[in-house]
Amino acid sequence: MSENTLRILYVEDNPLVREITCELLSQPAREVLAVSSAEEALQVFKPGAFDVVLTDVSLPAMSGLDMARRILKLAPTTAIIIATGYVLHIDVSYMGPHVRVIEKPFDASQIESLLNELCSGPRSG
Repeated sequence: MSENTLRILYVEDNPLVREITCELLSQPAREVLAVSSAEEALQVFKPGAFDVVLTDVSLPAMSGLDMARRILKLAPTTAIIIATGYVLHIDVSYMGPHVRVIEKPFDASQIESLLNELCSGPRSG
């Protein structure tokens, strides 16, 4: 794996949305690992292993927000993008400067803009 490879952990319980979004995220110099639950994401997450966690807010057992909080306790500088299909009535700024919300459905330019914003500096876990 190259030092310039962007490593993305993608958490989405809907198989069709997961497949389409993985295609959207897949580009040279990127590695995308897609999982279907917050619990599965927490099993594979290790500090420094991923540059970005992109998660749906509504997951079957543990929510994307709760998972994000746990990840940030392990690795506070991890970039996290929380995707929601409805208006999120919570200000995620309390979670830190590396957390953003994107509304679904999002397009390639929206996700690329967020990835560039969050991952333009030096990467560390």
